[in-house]
Amino acid sequence: MTATGIPPTHADILDKRCFASVATLRPDGRLSCNPVSILWDGETIRFSTREGTKKVRNLLADPRIALSILDPDDPTRYIEIRGTAAITDDDDRRFVDQIARKYMDVDEYPYDPPGAKRLVVTVDIEQVSAPSIPSPSDP
Repeated sequence: MTATGIPPTHADILDKRCFASVATLRPDGRLSCNPVSILWDGETIRFSTREGTKKVRNLLADPRIALSILDPDDPTRYIEIRGTAAITDDDDRRFVDQIARKYMDVDEYPYDPPGAKRLVVTVDIEQVSAPSIPSPSDP
């Protein structure tokens, strides 16, 4: 088990081009779930988002967050992470450009409208589940 609770049997998932379904709590108490591209540095999971999104508003009101991350090569393997989120500015766009290099093979993220402000969401990992669904051929 790593210091963050990610088991070695599943840590490889986070190094792949995987997407996380991110759940946040809306003001009315219902959940909101959105896919995001993530970066993992061995200790921290982060993702990029634009300022003003509902995801950001939800996290500013209540920083609790959950992520479900499927192995893109085997969707019976996944990691569920629960924790809290911290939001910081990505004024120089360095972080979103890292995402673009990993997921799009381009140097700069191309899809923001002019003047869009980027933020980095860092997940403070509090709990991890990493089950595997057995295949029918498993004994």
